[in-house]
Amino acid sequence: MSKDKKQQEVNEKTYLITSTQLMDIMRYLMTRPYGEVVNIMNKLSKLSPLDPRISAEFVKQGESNDGKERR
Repeated sequence: MSKDKKQQEVNEKTYLITSTQLMDIMRYLMTRPYGEVVNIMNKLSKLSPLDPRISAEFVKQGESNDGKERR
C-alpha cells in the first residue's frame, strides 16, 4: 500500500447519523436514476449501528474544543 493511501485512511473522518437522517437520504436517493445512486445506496446499507454501550453524546455538534462554532 502506498504512503498516500495510508495517509488518506488515517485522515478519514467518522460521522454519526440518526436512523431518521439515513432514511431521508435513502428516500431521496430512490428518486434518482438507479445507475447514479446504486453504489452509494449499497454503502449506506452497510453502515454499522453504534454499539448500544457507547453514547453518541461524546460528539459535540457544532462546537470545537475552544467553544467556537465550526463551519
